[in-house]
Amino acid sequence: MPPGDGKPDSIEWQPVPGAPGAALYPLIRKIDAISSNSYILTTPDVIILIDPGGLPEQAEHLLRVIGTCRAENNRPLFVFLTHAHTDHFVGIQADPVFTHPDTAVFAVQQAGACALESGDTTVTQSDLMQVPFFPMKVGLHLFSGERHDLCSEDMSFPNGARITITRDKTGPAGLPRERIEFGPGPALTVYHTPGHSPDSICLQIGELLFTGDLLFAASPGIAGLTGWSQETLIYSLGAVEMLIVKEGIQLVFSGHGRVIPATDALRMLRAVRADACGLANIAEMEPDRAARTAAFAGDCMEQVNELFTIMSGRLQYVSFILDELGESGMADQSSALIRGDMIDELLEAFHNFAEEQRHGQDVPIHRVLKAGQVIAKLERTFNRDELSAIINPSLVRRAGRLLSDYTTMLRGFTPPNECSDCDLNALTGAVVTGLTVPPFTDDEVLSSADDDVAFSRILLARIGTPPLLADVEVTVLSEDDPLLVCIDPEHFTDLLTYILEDQVGTGADRIEISARRSDRTAIVTVAGNAPSPGTPQERRTWRFLQGLAERAGGSLTVNEREGMHQFEFTAPAVYQTLLKPEHRVK
Repeated sequence: MPPGDGKPDSIEWQPVPGAPGAALYPLIRKIDAISSNSYILTTPDVIILIDPGGLPEQAEHLLRVIGTCRAENNRPLFVFLTHAHTDHFVGIQADPVFTHPDTAVFAVQQAGACALESGDTTVTQSDLMQVPFFPMKVGLHLFSGERHDLCSEDMSFPNGARITITRDKTGPAGLPRERIEFGPGPALTVYHTPGHSPDSICLQIGELLFTGDLLFAASPGIAGLTGWSQETLIYSLGAVEMLIVKEGIQLVFSGHGRVIPATDALRMLRAVRADACGLANIAEMEPDRAARTAAFAGDCMEQVNELFTIMSGRLQYVSFILDELGESGMADQSSALIRGDMIDELLEAFHNFAEEQRHGQDVPIHRVLKAGQVIAKLERTFNRDELSAIINPSLVRRAGRLLSDYTTMLRGFTPPNECSDCDLNALTGAVVTGLTVPPFTDDEVLSSADDDVAFSRILLARIGTPPLLADVEVTVLSEDDPLLVCIDPEHFTDLLTYILEDQVGTGADRIEISARRSDRTAIVTVAGNAPSPGTPQERRTWRFLQGLAERAGGSLTVNEREGMHQFEFTAPAVYQTLLKPEHRVK
């Protein structure tokens, strides 16, 4: 293995730099929540397995490799867990070769060791991941309270292994560490690095460092797991950064994903620490919250699919018209603003994943994390400013807020609910007008003919923003005085727009919107003349709209009347107002 920026190949033996006589066998998987990477280390004295992973077939592969090592030199086997989450160990429980104390010694930090021995389904994330496991004996409790600083302790085990372990409460980076000698060959140094979990550790041999899930500990859906701690995580990240520099680490091996050169790892540690600093008071990701977030993920992805399909379709239409006008350059630029093929691929991948979940073991946290991956990629392909210049800016803003709301919820925060006193009549009128009137008048199009830049901008906006309500008769019942309510105006605007799109999409050509005061609340009612199909898809849409109403600061009910549905949004009113005669917006 070359030093510095060299990266070892997975599934191949290679020497360990800085540890003569030691070799490494890395088994590196595609990142998922089911199983971790695994690493086998050998020295003349010992075989060390780090994180066996969560899949039985992975454990079987590792066992074959270990069997070959033992055939060449029958040494004791130690299994170190970077932490006791099921995706890092449960795959071995089907094989007695790993679990029998005469064969392997498990080494886990004290808190994780106690959780494994007691069968704790919370600390191990067994209940969240819906992966059962049975209690297991841990032969070596790392950082045990019975071990004293700077004192060496000789230990022996049923499998014939003998070690000398030395505790140092303040290692080179201020981290508690234990140095484990298995014989005259290279030693292993273990550092206690809590934050992702109370029992998280990093392991060093030579110039290599194994960090478990430390680099993922501030990621959406991972931060906030039971046992997660912002304070200890921030400290551990800073200390490991110093450790890499002081100990001359060349390569970092994470619990998931690729091997990382030290220079990249330092940059990543700083970025993760910056993220962690902004995660105060996040909600715990326990099974109930995972189920709620998974439901929102499904609803959210349905709406994301619709919004991006609309935006992509409008861009294609704009491109077609520009081509017809001989503006092929502008047409190409417009169609490239959304990579429809990539978006279709992402959304289809989530849909297929969700279907597999529904037909197999439905694990909410898996859907939660998959949706987070898809939305993060969509965010990177989503050029809001350029899109807003061509298609309806409110459509682009809605898509952006939807992506942001899910990411916010995934990170453990409540989606922003910036309520303020608003005139409900004025806000409703602005939404209806924006969906009725083109963004630019015919006169504005004609008057810009001498300015190529202005004409192109106005023409693109006219083509890409057809008014939703242009052919719909909308009746609005308003109030004499302002009808003041305390709501989030942006989320209410999104909600009312979704409802009107639902009405128009089901064939309504007449829609009535009324606003009234009722005791201490204000109620906006939207009713169209199109029949309700009553499909499961529609019911999922209603559930999404009810969540959106909550983020707007109110509540939504959907009532069936004579085969048609009626939406009622209720929000806190600020003071009494009087009803005014109707006026019509066409």
